[in-house]
This record gives sequence, C-alpha cells and structure tokens, in this order.
Amino acid sequence: MNTESFGKTDLIWDQASPEETIQFLKNTYKFFGDYSVKESYKIFALKVVAKYLTKAGFPRDQKTLNAAALYIVNRLPASYPNHSSKKEFSERLELNESSLDWYINSIVEQEGFFTLRDRKNFPYYIEKEGITFAVISSVVKVFVEEAIVQGLVEIKPFDVKNIVDQILDMLITTLRIVPPAFRRDLATKIEADLQEEFANALI
Repeated sequence: MNTESFGKTDLIWDQASPEETIQFLKNTYKFFGDYSVKESYKIFALKVVAKYLTKAGFPRDQKTLNAAALYIVNRLPASYPNHSSKKEFSERLELNESSLDWYINSIVEQEGFFTLRDRKNFPYYIEKEGITFAVISSVVKVFVEEAIVQGLVEIKPFDVKNIVDQILDMLITTLRIVPPAFRRDLATKIEADLQEEFANALI
C-alpha cells in the first residue's frame, strides 16, 4: 500500500523548479515565525500556501498571500468567537486591507474553502478536503439517502426543514463538529442543497 491508494498528493508547483518552490515555502515559514504564529497554525497555513502555488502559481506579493493564508487558518469554526476584522488583521501585519481581501478571496476560490458566517456575519472557513467538511458531507449524505428512500416508498413524506434540523442536531449537538453560532447559515446552505437533491430524486 502507498499514498496513491488513497489519492495523489502533489504540493510542488510544476511550473517552477522544486528548489524555487521549497525556498518560497521556507520564506513563508520564516514569515510565520517572525509573527510568533503557533506551530500548528504555521503548518496548516504553510499547506494552504503550498496548495495555492500548485493552482495559481507564484503570487506578486508573497507577504500578503502568507497573511491571507494565516487569516483563513485563524478563522476555522473551532476558533469561534473570533471577531477580529480584516482591517484589524491587516493593520497588525502592516498590510493593505484591499490586497489582503483579494488574496483571501483568491485562496477561497482556488482551494474551494467552504465559508460559514456567525450571527454577527463574520466569516469562518472549512477546508473542503479536510476532516470537518468530510464529516459534514457524510452526515448530510446519510440523512438525505434515508429521506429519499422513505419518500419514494411513501414511508414518510419529504420534509426538508425537518431533515435539516436532524442534520444540524447531529453536527452541532451530538458530534459537536461546528459551534451552535453557525446553525442558521449552515441550515440555509444545507436546505438549498437538499431542495435540489429531492427535486432530482423525483424526476
């Protein structure tokens, strides 16, 4: 068995030499060290930067890309409540806020981060290839499949809101995979997906 049994991992940008990419990442790691970032956050943010390079290439502004990755990593759902604004974050790192915002949006788009907002509308990010999103997806899949088969054989009619509530109770209360502050936004996103799922099941 090797790693490719579960999927290929490639964090070296093939448009540059391995040495150039490695040096870029070393500079990124040093940047995090200069700002006394916790080691676990350093590694996650370093991975975010490495994955970004493979999709978008070397940025024009490495410092702002590094900071954007760090901003995202600092805003995982587990960090709630975190009401530090982009303006405060950019000022602390002596960056232009609009540039920081551009790189944050670029990372989210390029790497497909799932965005949740708390009750005060602050953004938090979930890596779509990470464990948290995998658990959310698995729970949704199980409940949706059960609801579809029950609806098709008329055991129980489709009730999207009830199914969403069951999913959220499982994720928030039982598994505690996301804090309760995200219930409303997560409900909206899951309900929209379920409406489409059930419509397709009836075709």
